[in-house]
Amino acid sequence: MNPVLPGDAVEFGATARKAFLALGGVDAARAAEEDPARRSGEIASTLSALGIDELDPRDDADTFAAAAALCEAAGRVALPYPIVGSLLQRDGVPFAVVPDDRARVDHGDLFDAWTVATIDGTTKTANWSRQGAGNDRLRDQFGRLGPFVCDLDADESAARELSHESGIDVRYALTLTSWQILGATDRAVELACEHVNGRIQFGKPISAFQSVQFMLADCAVAVAGLRELAQFTTWRVATSPIEAAVDVLALRMHAIDTARAVLRTCQQLHGAAGVCDEYDISVLARHIQPALRLPFGGERTAAELNEAVQAMGFVGLFPHGGAHK
Repeated sequence: MNPVLPGDAVEFGATARKAFLALGGVDAARAAEEDPARRSGEIASTLSALGIDELDPRDDADTFAAAAALCEAAGRVALPYPIVGSLLQRDGVPFAVVPDDRARVDHGDLFDAWTVATIDGTTKTANWSRQGAGNDRLRDQFGRLGPFVCDLDADESAARELSHESGIDVRYALTLTSWQILGATDRAVELACEHVNGRIQFGKPISAFQSVQFMLADCAVAVAGLRELAQFTTWRVATSPIEAAVDVLALRMHAIDTARAVLRTCQQLHGAAGVCDEYDISVLARHIQPALRLPFGGERTAAELNEAVQAMGFVGLFPHGGAHK
């Protein structure tokens, strides 16, 4: 077992981070909310220059690791683009995991057709109608779940049972989405540290107060733990994608729990500014919501995880019941 991302993947992630910062970082997300067409313009061009069209996570473990690093970099800046779906495209058609009752997809309007799959059974083709799809209509269509979430028209007549390929794609999609969540939470802790070091109260930075230090330490430890689990799960999916179903759900469950706690604490440390979009922490928290809530949130994830453990067992570092003595 070697759960650490290889050096080439880490270097690729650093390159992607520089490219996203050149776009303006979180400012690119703000600009896209004003002009949604920017997503298919400069942002799509930047991803193309990074080679996203040739990067298929399913090829091998190293390519999957590079995709994970790319998704983490995207999460750090709330990149307004369906990067996971684009990475998992087949024949130019992106892929998304959706709720059971609707084809709800973040940035679903950027492609005419999608392949969508539920967690437990069917694959469908879903379409976005471009009739009159100007910026005003787009703003009307996007839901409150996230700035760019929309419902697609699913072809129910073409629904089919979950195939081997789409089943694997579901695992890859949920894992890469967790890397996006990791990127957002990691950056949130950095932003909180910057804020408390610059915020002066009672004649000194609030970072000097022990209670603030404890809060940030808890966040840093939580993010570090999520990173370890994400690396382990990436290795598991790359080497045993069928058997890794439980691991993927466990990662998603932990990612949701970590993000809720870390984002709440980091926004609290910003005070009222934590919910003002002039501050990056607020934009990060809003744009990561679709990743946390689609195809479902923590409660459903826990139920799916419980069912998967009952059906498949759970392979861990130690036997069930504790470590060897």
